[in-house]
Amino acid sequence: MEIGPGEKGSIELPLGEKTALKHNRPVTYQVETVGGSLIEVEVPGGVEFNITSAGDIKAVNVNIYDAPRGPSEVV
Repeated sequence: MEIGPGEKGSIELPLGEKTALKHNRPVTYQVETVGGSLIEVEVPGGVEFNITSAGDIKAVNVNIYDAPRGPSEVV
């Protein structure tokens, strides 16, 4: 599944293999374990986030933030 800027989605992880996730925009990863724990990580654009599943990860949800368009007010 491809997830683009401004979109949310889920990522499948292969069992026992390191999965490197890297996006060019800020991203929030939400990792849900089988036991119900929820781990949320905010990563700036261009930074790699590595996950290796041992079978205890239920889901990895991704929210990629879109870059602002046009001028923005500086306060």
